[in-house]
Amino acid sequence: MANLSVRRLDSEVVHRLKIRAERESLSLEETVRRILRSAVVDEEPVGAMIRRIVGDEGFDLDLPAREVDDPIDFTLPDYGEDDST
Repeated sequence: MANLSVRRLDSEVVHRLKIRAERESLSLEETVRRILRSAVVDEEPVGAMIRRIVGDEGFDLDLPAREVDDPIDFTLPDYGEDDST
């Protein structure tokens, strides 16, 4: 395993790292190690993830039929009048 020294870190960064380490019940060193590891991990593209989960064949969804309202005729003379009374 390699060692790494980081110089001239801002004191606020170190303070926040210590808070994070304490919150996660880890050492400061382990916290920094995890942050660095997650920063360099290649993320899987979304399409590849979907193909991995679903497969190349995919699947069909049974969707409910759409309900369509009758269009509103804005040209009628009584448009806009309250017909709830």
